[in-house]
Amino acid sequence: MAETKQKAKKERVMVFIDGSNLYHVLNQHFSRNDIKFGKFAEKLAGDRNLVRTYYYNIKQDQKGRGSEDQEKFLSALYDIPYLEVKLGIVKQRGDAMVEKGVDMMIGVDILKNAYEDLCDTAILVSGDGDFYPALQAAKDQGKHVEIAAFDTNISPETARIADLHIKLNKTYFSNLWMTKTDQKNAAKSYNKEEVSDEFSSPEGENKKPKRKPSPRPVGTRQYKSSYKPRTKSAKNNSSRREVSPSTEPPALNGTKSGQRKGWLKKIFS
Repeated sequence: MAETKQKAKKERVMVFIDGSNLYHVLNQHFSRNDIKFGKFAEKLAGDRNLVRTYYYNIKQDQKGRGSEDQEKFLSALYDIPYLEVKLGIVKQRGDAMVEKGVDMMIGVDILKNAYEDLCDTAILVSGDGDFYPALQAAKDQGKHVEIAAFDTNISPETARIADLHIKLNKTYFSNLWMTKTDQKNAAKSYNKEEVSDEFSSPEGENKKPKRKPSPRPVGTRQYKSSYKPRTKSAKNNSSRREVSPSTEPPALNGTKSGQRKGWLKKIFS
């Protein structure tokens, strides 16, 4: 019985990936960065319960090849189960472009999940020493803190604070690179047609309900749309004029539609 309870209560793990940091270090060591992030997070968690993976990076605002490549990359991330994407922004500071909001989001999420007891272990994929205060606070809440980083990319502060250092190297990524099939599937995910709001919510709250046809008096004859009965004078038939709401202003202060009060005329004349 005790063994069954122990198996049911697995250690809960959350993975926090500093996307920009990982991107540059992968290019530095392998000249590529196309890893399978879902499998990567699962490998970090091992046989423990992987609750959720958070991926952080900056949003490329400039239109061009870089922005399009990022959109393709992010579309593949959105398809990974239990992976959350969070994006910061880039700001001009003097002659340099700096990231804004990414480090803050990572630190806040680590603290939030630790204080709300949503995980037992936080795995940070970054060797940056800026996360030292957040990691220490998580440890003070009784949580385990693990760092996944290369030996050449881990700061002394981060190395000291970590309960465990998961050393990343060439062997660690041997089975985590995307294959040609994976890349084709990612391209299909990016190029798939988006479902419009009309089709995703045909009877949503923003849609006008269909009107029921008014009941026809008993005994009246129903004509087909192509049939036009003869009348004495075509002028006597009044045709209904459909007016778009955007072209017909609403009535104001009891006046008829399209008219203005005297003080309104003075203001808008």
